[in-house]
Amino acid sequence: MAISKITWFFIVFGTVYFLESIGGFYMTSAVVFIEKQFQIPSRLSGTMVSAGDFAYIPVVIFTSYFGGKGNRARWIGAGCILISIANFMIASSNFLFPVEQANVTTHIPSALAHQIDRNLVNGDFNYTEHQWLEQLHPLIDPENKVVMNYEGDEKSDLLQKYIEYCHYHKGSDICARLEKEIAQKFPMTDAKMSNVRAMVALPYGFCHSMLNFVRSQHYACKKDQSTMGPFMMIFGGLLVLGVGRTMPFSLGLPLMDDNVKKQNLPLYFSFMFFVKILGPVIGLLVGGQLNKLYVDFNPPQGLTPLDPMWIGCWWLGFLIFGTLLFGPSVVLYFFPSDDLDINAPDELDDEGKVKPRKRLNLVDRHIKKDEQGNALMPETVMDKVNDFKETITNLMKNKIFVGAMFGRIIDVLAFKGYFVFQAKYLELQFGVPQYRIQRYIASTGIVGFACGVMLGSVSMKYFKLQGRKAAAWVAVCSLVAALISFANGTVGCKSVIGQIGDQIKVNGPVFDGCRDDCMCENVPLYPVCDVNGNAHYSPCHAGCAMGWKNYSIFDNAKANVDTLIFENCACVENKVKEVSRSYCRTDECEERFGRFFMHQAFGAIFGGLGVVPGMLIVLRAVPPEHRSVSLGFNGFLVSLLATLPSPIIWGKIIDMSCLLWQKACDASGSCSVYDTDELRVRLHVIYGCLRIFSLISDVWVWYWASGLKLIEEETPEEKEKEEAEKLNPKRKESIKEAAEKVEKTAYELDQLIDQRGS
Repeated sequence: MAISKITWFFIVFGTVYFLESIGGFYMTSAVVFIEKQFQIPSRLSGTMVSAGDFAYIPVVIFTSYFGGKGNRARWIGAGCILISIANFMIASSNFLFPVEQANVTTHIPSALAHQIDRNLVNGDFNYTEHQWLEQLHPLIDPENKVVMNYEGDEKSDLLQKYIEYCHYHKGSDICARLEKEIAQKFPMTDAKMSNVRAMVALPYGFCHSMLNFVRSQHYACKKDQSTMGPFMMIFGGLLVLGVGRTMPFSLGLPLMDDNVKKQNLPLYFSFMFFVKILGPVIGLLVGGQLNKLYVDFNPPQGLTPLDPMWIGCWWLGFLIFGTLLFGPSVVLYFFPSDDLDINAPDELDDEGKVKPRKRLNLVDRHIKKDEQGNALMPETVMDKVNDFKETITNLMKNKIFVGAMFGRIIDVLAFKGYFVFQAKYLELQFGVPQYRIQRYIASTGIVGFACGVMLGSVSMKYFKLQGRKAAAWVAVCSLVAALISFANGTVGCKSVIGQIGDQIKVNGPVFDGCRDDCMCENVPLYPVCDVNGNAHYSPCHAGCAMGWKNYSIFDNAKANVDTLIFENCACVENKVKEVSRSYCRTDECEERFGRFFMHQAFGAIFGGLGVVPGMLIVLRAVPPEHRSVSLGFNGFLVSLLATLPSPIIWGKIIDMSCLLWQKACDASGSCSVYDTDELRVRLHVIYGCLRIFSLISDVWVWYWASGLKLIEEETPEEKEKEEAEKLNPKRKESIKEAAEKVEKTAYELDQLIDQRGS
């Protein structure tokens, strides 16, 4: 059986709608890595995330007004093409502003290249081939200053003693003579320079002054480095995305509403709600999988997703979703309008008459049209303005509407920014990699909220929630969700980042270690622990000599190990002078991590329980002729006062708990170490207090909701009348009118769900 063009239209539209819903939530899994890659602080990344709302707020009114009077399929297609372009723009920032690669162009000391070649590449730890240095030592250092001033292990070889001496006596004749002799005996080669580059590119540092000096020279501030380039590219992409996403939500549901048989309407609306839930879940799950990949598919040796400096392949998701969305969007934009089955054979009804051909109502069938079928526009601008002002004035006089709107603004202000930065908080608090966090958020938070919405719908019918009873239900659900958020403020542990933060609070933001000749100032964060579980900022700060116990980047046989072990660490206060990530204790954090998400699942369920009653209160509180305007005005204010500023405010709140900023030229980059205890308490107390504050509006609504009917109940007389009308030949008209009422309510309810989700 051939598929009709109308069916093809809904297949294309459903595909576009589904892909668009996935991409909207993917940004939350990418923002953590965007901060790390481009050294953007949370306060700026919060502004960046809000870019979509900067564009959404002024455009949504224009789109809903003019788009509804035009070819809605073309408007939706154009909007999704913009979303696809926005995804390409965001992904392009990775290529236009690539990650800094180690390409050492500074002077490489011959002594450093020789030591790496001797100790790490050739593995000549007995130094049998280098007795020449012992023989030349009296000529290079006649007064034996190198050995006399050495304070380390006496067993250390003579070359290491020279390197430490030259750290404290830069420019001395002894160091110049040493460099000259090594350069003559072991000349520099391309292979040796490549080995030094490999050591400089490692995501961690050793206690080696000469190697760390070369690293600091290479990564020194360059004049053309700036975070504004990638920030503006991503900000611009999100602006375009904000413009594009106004069209599927504001025009898609009415388009389906006008082209679906009334008896199938609940099925289609259920599908739309299912897509709204499934899209974000898939977006987070895909983000979790892509986060296992490194940003350039070639992670530095020894760096894993468990490390704080890991940068996931965030840009690939935007590229995939943009590519998948672009094709169906173009098809939708050029989809043939109206007479879709013009070439199909005529169909006859029971009386032998030709049935009217199926038509696709791409222009709203409820608006007034002229004789040619074109939409009639209001005549003057002043008429539109005066009518709009009168409607808004009436809405603002509605006590229930104002109270419910105020509560929604506070709730969204609390939730939106908290959700954007939740993954970052969980990584800091529990030391769990991002791909696991995204999986847990999708399976508990979003699914739990969806279950709550469904249970809330069933509860309304079962408990017959009306007026004050429904308002009390919403208030109680909000109170329980707020209390659970307070409970999560007590769920925490000492991750390795938390331990390093405690060290900063005691000693200040300077990690001197036990040796000042290591030059660890510019060494990146790579937390390790000794066998007792004590944390160190990096192997360099633990005083570890250059090299590994179980690993080597120059030996393929030892290149594949799960965890690195660093040995000969002078600052470790036990007999086993070793440090490793595997020595960090995680059992307590794993247990607390699971408890946090158990609380979140319950909080999401209770949050969802109050959604449907709360939205029906808003719908029933205003006159029928004002419902559409009330939904649009409500969404406008929520976007302006809540979704727009929320990520910016929460980004600033998170930065308030920063203990150590990474240096990015003359300014601070992203934060690397936080006070995790302060961050945990501050986040959940502020979030819980905002939710408690919104209860004021719930009490206000409860006070004024007396007698408010949310669901019309049938009386016995009405039931008898309904049975009698089943025999009435005019029953089709009655059913049609009832279906239109259900259709209109379902559409308005779904619009509120959209606004709640945004």
